[in-house]
Amino acid sequence: MTAISNTAGPSLTAQNPFRPLASDLQPWLAAIAIVPILATVYQTLVLTDLADEVIRLGINGDRYSMIWTNACWGITVIYGVFIGIWAMPRYGSRDTLLAGLVWFALGNLLCGAATDVTSMAVAKLVEGIGKGMVIVLCRSMLYRQFDRMVIVSIGIYGVIAYATRPTTPLFTAWINEAISWRWVFWVNVPLSLLALPLVLRFVKPDRPAQPMPLQIDWIGVTLLNAWCINLLFLSGWYRKWGGWSSNAFAATAVLGLVLPIAMVARVGSGLTVTEHVRRLTRVRMYVLAMCVRMLLLLQLLAALTLMARYCTSVRGYPRVVSGWILAPASVTMAISTLLTTWFHRRSLRHFWLLVAVVGCAFCLWWMSSVDNFTSKQQLKWMMGSWGLFVGLIPPVFLQDEVEGLDRRDFLYGGAVAVVFLILPLVVVPTMTNTVISVWTDRAVDAQRLNLRQNRPEVEEATERVTDYYRQHGMDAPEASQAASTVLANFVKAESMARGIQAGFRFLSMTVGGLGLLATALLVYCRPSRSA
Repeated sequence: MTAISNTAGPSLTAQNPFRPLASDLQPWLAAIAIVPILATVYQTLVLTDLADEVIRLGINGDRYSMIWTNACWGITVIYGVFIGIWAMPRYGSRDTLLAGLVWFALGNLLCGAATDVTSMAVAKLVEGIGKGMVIVLCRSMLYRQFDRMVIVSIGIYGVIAYATRPTTPLFTAWINEAISWRWVFWVNVPLSLLALPLVLRFVKPDRPAQPMPLQIDWIGVTLLNAWCINLLFLSGWYRKWGGWSSNAFAATAVLGLVLPIAMVARVGSGLTVTEHVRRLTRVRMYVLAMCVRMLLLLQLLAALTLMARYCTSVRGYPRVVSGWILAPASVTMAISTLLTTWFHRRSLRHFWLLVAVVGCAFCLWWMSSVDNFTSKQQLKWMMGSWGLFVGLIPPVFLQDEVEGLDRRDFLYGGAVAVVFLILPLVVVPTMTNTVISVWTDRAVDAQRLNLRQNRPEVEEATERVTDYYRQHGMDAPEASQAASTVLANFVKAESMARGIQAGFRFLSMTVGGLGLLATALLVYCRPSRSA
């Protein structure tokens, strides 16, 4: 039989060059084929201010108008997720993922060619569809390649999909400095196209012989989308509208209360209350695991953005230097993820999650101590320590997701999990930015008040700075003007530092509160070994 299989293998491969290899290397080759996907599709969430600010200036957009690009991207990502779920039982995961890669490559091509906010928003519509279709299928497809060695695929996915994200801002900053901000998008195009033949060659085909129709309530999906976008504008344009003093804000807030009620009424009408309770009980572990995933993504998005903003806006570091300050988190994340996966103990899984939550909250609170004099070395230590605790999270939720969902409840569990995954990612980072802006304005007002009043310390500082400029050849009026500029810049930097400190404290309390709640529910809802 061995001789027959050895002679049959090459002939089949010669007849069909895209037929996956039937050998012990096949799972590893499939993992290699998925690496370009994890290196592109999964990295667009954490561009941070090192790239986002340059892109905004490149298309001549203001901070408030850029919310339209985020809204268009968010809308199609959610639709893309459900399109992927709808297409999987009809065409198979592999073919659906390949279609998503094509959409993603096309979207990035259009994003790089954008000239204004409108064209970027249209390009984001295309990119979002592809991203949603890929992220909903890629992980499960990788798991199936390893079959019983699923813990190996969890380690690979955890390191490549998550531990690499703190280095993405450095990579994008280097591309922007070396070439152009457009190549931040265009570099994803060849990598996505490279993944197409690799996936065809090394990933097992799974197209069903008999397509299985899967009914999706697209009206319910649309209501969910509308609610998410409503919350995005509600938190993002709070200061632009002036809060509750604006009729536009009040109407949006009322709509934010009506939409979830309409969504629940629409979804709940198809099943009885008893059936809903039964299904929620069956998918509870999966939904909680997705909440832990949300906790990880929330930190990667918000913490990296805050630290990047601090480095560029407060300290004035070059973008590449700021990227190197963020990069140590990738090393420590990879180490802790690999060690937790290698020395896996099922009984300690949620203990490590508790350690991760407490450690992350502590490190984020430590980051709130940054000011105008914090050294680069200390910033790297902060990022490295934070990454060490964040790296404990992926093995926990990736394994809970595998064990916590039956295939019969895939659609129902996925729909419920999307709500708990998307909403915090939409609301919390935007609320964090609002907190930063509010506290920055308060600090600016306080500093200006200090400068206006007759304070000996302020007068002494002004005299010393003026005298410094006089010694360098300026006359009295020019020296006085230069001293005023120096003090004004100091006020701006100090106020922005205060705002970022408030943002880190808000994020620390949010991560700690949500993390402890999710950990307690996971421990309480954990099924027994006999079950």
